[in-house]
Parts: sequence; structure tokens; C-alpha cells
Amino acid sequence: MNFMQQVSTTRHEYRLKTWQRVLFLILGLPFIVGGGFAIFITAANSGRAVEVFMPIFFIGIGLYLAAYVLRSRVVIDGTRIEVRDAFRDRAAELSEIEGFRTISSRNGKYTQLCLKEGRGKITLSQSFDTDDDYRAWFQQLTDLDARDRDVLLSEISQDAELGSTPEERLNALKQAKAINIAVIAAAVAAAVGLDFGTSNFHLLSAVILALVPVAVLLLMQRSPLLYAVFKKKADPRAELSIALVIAGFGLALGIRNLHFVSMQPILLMALPVALVYIASFFNSARKSSSSLGSVYGLLIFAGLYSYPLVVLADTLLDTASPTSYTVPVTGKHTVSGKSTTYYLDLAPWGPLQKPNKISVSSSSYRDAVPGDQICLDLHPGRLHALWYQRVDCSVAPVSDAAQ
Repeated sequence: MNFMQQVSTTRHEYRLKTWQRVLFLILGLPFIVGGGFAIFITAANSGRAVEVFMPIFFIGIGLYLAAYVLRSRVVIDGTRIEVRDAFRDRAAELSEIEGFRTISSRNGKYTQLCLKEGRGKITLSQSFDTDDDYRAWFQQLTDLDARDRDVLLSEISQDAELGSTPEERLNALKQAKAINIAVIAAAVAAAVGLDFGTSNFHLLSAVILALVPVAVLLLMQRSPLLYAVFKKKADPRAELSIALVIAGFGLALGIRNLHFVSMQPILLMALPVALVYIASFFNSARKSSSSLGSVYGLLIFAGLYSYPLVVLADTLLDTASPTSYTVPVTGKHTVSGKSTTYYLDLAPWGPLQKPNKISVSSSSYRDAVPGDQICLDLHPGRLHALWYQRVDCSVAPVSDAAQ
């Protein structure tokens, strides 16, 4: 009897690694004890049921962590595998499994067993304390990521449009990756030019960043065997989503220090742009190994791209002369989150007939005191969305000053 036959007839049980069991128990115990103590205090003082909701929620978290530690395991019994988590058991025979995939997410890597005929998937954490028998059992399964990669490479090597020989066609894949690097480099250069360059480069930089998603879409449409977005890790094609990320963040950073009288017209114009963006790349996001995460990322990319694109179209293309206002500072405040934003409170002025505020740098915030005056230039906007920005009072046109 060879080694593989031994594995197929022997039962093995694998639990979480010791350090992870200890960690989850340490994390869960304070939730249970603290929640129980909070319920006791609440019942003794007020007894209102609504006030015990949060403690019960914390107890639930603690119980889940405890159940995850005590129940989670992988059981391999001959040709059968069973995966248990905190509250659910999933099992399948070797003959029912099409293969496995390795999924990467923000929370780490995990293994996904794909059942035949689309009958579902079984997820296995890579936190189990395994051995050679476990790995030998998985060697009987098809690595679907490697299979898909081989299929793609085979299709590339047989596509006559990519070259006259298999070597030339596979070399086209290397050229595609070089083109991808060039697109990324152009996006980085344009982002730097828009965010840190002089005003002479702003329009050109914004146009380049605006065209990045168009270039990505054209490359995907022209050579789908060579380019992809939201691709699986094992996919050999050039990954174009990096250029999309850079374009979005580059545009977003380029709209600092721009303020609008009303955000409604900007948002209304950005919505159709975002919908076109989502429609263009939705199919690729849906087919990725982590479809939910990819779709969520696509929504973020669409927002990062569409909103600043409309803002820049309204401001950079606005050649009309501004109206200048000198506005008193009535106070100041900060808003803290992941970072601190500094605001000066302003008296009513121009189109803003109620007390309002403007974000400023930390140094401007420190220097400002109530009673100071700042100068603002109000622009009509190329897309008719009124916008304004703070300017140096020493160079503001005195004749246009209005309070």
C-alpha cells in the first residue's frame, strides 16, 4: 500500500494552531465578562431592556470567538473532508470536488474548495495546524488557479493575431506587461504634475489622468488575452487596475483647496460618469476570485474618478474673471477622525447668506483669530457650478472687493 492509499483510508483531524486558539480565547473572554457585568449593572440601576442591547451584542462576539476556537476543525476521513467553523459544518466527498483555489483578501489567504456542477464552495482557513497527510490529500485535487493559468497561456500561444509562432505570441504577453508599466508611469507623472506641478501643467495632467480608464478599456477590448483588471493572482495577464487606482487618487488629490457654493450640481454630473465607469469594468470585477470585494473596490474607484473629474472640468476650464470678496473670520474649529481638518468660520458673503466655513492648513488655522479677514475669489464654473478658493489678500483686486 503506497502513501496516497494510506492517506485515503486514515482519519485525520486538524484544529486551529495553538497560538490562534489562545489568542481568540483571550479576545473573547473580556467580551463575555464585560458584557455580563454591564447587563448586571444595567438591571440593578434601570432595568430598561433597550440598555442591555449593546452588552448582549458584546457577549455574542465573545461567544462566537469561543465557539470558533472550540468547534473549528478540518476532518479528513478517507475520501471525505469535513470543515467545521463556529456554527456550521460543510462536508464533501473527493469525487464531488472539482478542485481548489487560493484566495487572497485583506484578511489574508484562504483555500476554497469548488464543488462540481456549481453546487457551492467550502472555505478553509489557512490557520489550521496541518501535516504531510493533509497536504498529500490536497495533492489529489486540481489546482484550479494553475489550470486556468495554463489554459490562458495555451490560448495566447495559439492566437495567430499575436504572432506567427508560439514564442512570438508569448512574447506579446511580456510586451503587454511593459505597456502596462508605461501606462502606470504616465499616470504617476500626471498625478505628480496635477498635485505638485505649476498651473501650466495642471490641465494637461488632468487630461492624461482622465484618459487612463479609456486607455485601460481600449487595451482590454483590443487584447483580452493580454490585459485584465481585478484578475486572479495566478492570472498571467497584465494587471491594469493599478493604473485605475493611480488615476483616481491623482484626480482626487488635485481638487484640494477648491470649494463649491453647492455640491448638488457636481454630484448630479458625476453620477452618470460613475455609472459609465462601473458599467465598463463591472463584468471584470464580477468574475474575479473575490467578486464582492472587487465590486466594492470598483465602486470606490468610480467615485474617486468621477467626482474629481467633474470638479476639474468645472474649474480648470473656467476662464471667466472671478469676483473677489473680503470676508470676516468669526471663529475656528477642527474636525478629528483619521486625520484632523482645520476650519475657519466665516460671516455670510456673496451667494452664501448664512454663516459658513472654509478648510485651511494647520498653519493658517493657528495664525487666524476672530476678526481677521480673508479674501475669496468666486468663479462661475465652466459647468456652471459656482466655486471659490482662498487667495492672498495682498494681490486680490481691490476694486472687486465686496463684503
